[in-house]
Amino acid sequence: MEFQKVVEARRSVRKYDATKKVTKEQVAEIVEAAILAPSWKNSQTARYHVVLSEEMTKTMLTDCLPEFNAKNSEGAALVVTTFVANRAGFNREGQPDNE
Repeated sequence: MEFQKVVEARRSVRKYDATKKVTKEQVAEIVEAAILAPSWKNSQTARYHVVLSEEMTKTMLTDCLPEFNAKNSEGAALVVTTFVANRAGFNREGQPDNE
């Protein structure tokens, strides 16, 4: 299935089939699409961290997520999104603008 069709037909999923695993390449394609999304003032402040290993996923589920979310995320690949602080985009000269 093409990625665009997946995006258009997407639905919220609250239970994952632990027997189905996404590949590193599939996650990379999804993250690349997210990186290409427009951002305010072309700030490009989003950073994506992907958790695929079972050991780290278990640690994230128990240490970082509320119980309800952890329970519903078993078997899922986790993508953690962070943002660069104090950056407002780029100025007209193409340099980071720290307004």
